[in-house]
Amino acid sequence: MTPFSIIKRFEEKIHSAAPLKERIEHARFRLQTQYEKLEQTYSRIKQRDKDLFQKCIASQLSNDNSHARIYANECAEIRKIAKVVLGSQLALERVILRLETVADFGTIYSAIAPVMGIVKETRSQIVGIVPQVASELDEVNSILSDLTAETGEVTETSLPTQATDVEAKKILEETGLIAEEKLRDHFQELPSLITPIQLTEPASNSGDNGKYESIEDKVYRYAKEHPSFSISSCADELGKSPDDIRGVIDRLRDNGKIQIE
Repeated sequence: MTPFSIIKRFEEKIHSAAPLKERIEHARFRLQTQYEKLEQTYSRIKQRDKDLFQKCIASQLSNDNSHARIYANECAEIRKIAKVVLGSQLALERVILRLETVADFGTIYSAIAPVMGIVKETRSQIVGIVPQVASELDEVNSILSDLTAETGEVTETSLPTQATDVEAKKILEETGLIAEEKLRDHFQELPSLITPIQLTEPASNSGDNGKYESIEDKVYRYAKEHPSFSISSCADELGKSPDDIRGVIDRLRDNGKIQIE
């Protein structure tokens, strides 16, 4: 046994001997630390978006539409990351509040089980964005798992896995919706850009006035009918978000159906 493993086992024994409330507080503290790291990451994302947004506006004012589109597209990608980070922040905030309740009132599995699902899903969302936080969330989930197991409340026959998963997913959906609302307040709306698009093949004939037309065909047809293509105008007419339209344009370009000058 290596010296490191001996020290590790010694720390685990000390940790397991600690009072239950103290260990819950330890998990809460570690989550609070990760929440603050995500908050710092979100602040950097906002600053990056602000810088690119200003460059986008400057390029548009100087009639440099090619660079304006590049900056606008990068802002759109950054905002996707911002939504994940902000949603993860909000999810961890819910977990921290739940652990405070557990510490105060002593309920264990019924309160912690959904929390473990939230932590696990949050970890999977941010592992590619903030891997250090994702790694720490793994550790926290292990602590929570040990806590529930040691209370004797968790057995293979008593685990209401489906119920706890449903609650965890419901909470994550709620935090996702809240994150979308906050993003609208935190980020300026991207300017409407005129995108010069050259069609390379005719749109498919959907029939029935486009009732069964794919979104790609709808955007393609809109581009065919509007030589001066505006992303925001297209989004308004088709009832989609500008980000959705940008994604469709990228797919059409990648499939060789359009060329962007």
